[in-house]
Amino acid sequence: MGATKKEKCFQELFTTNYSRLYYAALYMLNDSETAKDMVDDVFTELWENFGADSEMYTSSYLLKSVHNRCIDYLRHIEVKNRYAQLYLKLNSEGLLAEDDEKDERLEVIYKVMEQMPLRTRFVMDQCYFENKKYAEVAEILGISTDGVRKHVMKALAMLRNEFSVNYKKGYYPKKNNNR
Repeated sequence: MGATKKEKCFQELFTTNYSRLYYAALYMLNDSETAKDMVDDVFTELWENFGADSEMYTSSYLLKSVHNRCIDYLRHIEVKNRYAQLYLKLNSEGLLAEDDEKDERLEVIYKVMEQMPLRTRFVMDQCYFENKKYAEVAEILGISTDGVRKHVMKALAMLRNEFSVNYKKGYYPKKNNNR
């Protein structure tokens, strides 16, 4: 399939289905920007794999793809909410680290971030300190949202490794609760 024919087929598929897919995602998520992100992610993935067998990309296939991506997103949000609730519970019970321990951990985080490749560090800074969405960071860097996810996964693995190694060595003592 020539580049122009491929582009025309994809453009037709996009214009025919985008609105319907967006409103389906909006119905599930109740968030306009996230709905756009979900549909954009589906079309980005579709474009990367778009080929001669483009007949397989029916309206129902695209709708199911958006539906699945929205479900994955909602599950991810649910997990984040559970962690937030756990954090609030532990904090209210005084089970979280003292301020000194938090400062030590932040120093370790900054030290590990200094060791990260520039692009990975930039992604972490934008996603976690500037609270930008993966799609926003992807647009800034000119990469896919999956590329941003890979940088985040790489950075989190570096942080997990640093903390797990040092906890095993006893560098970050846990708080003693004598209640």
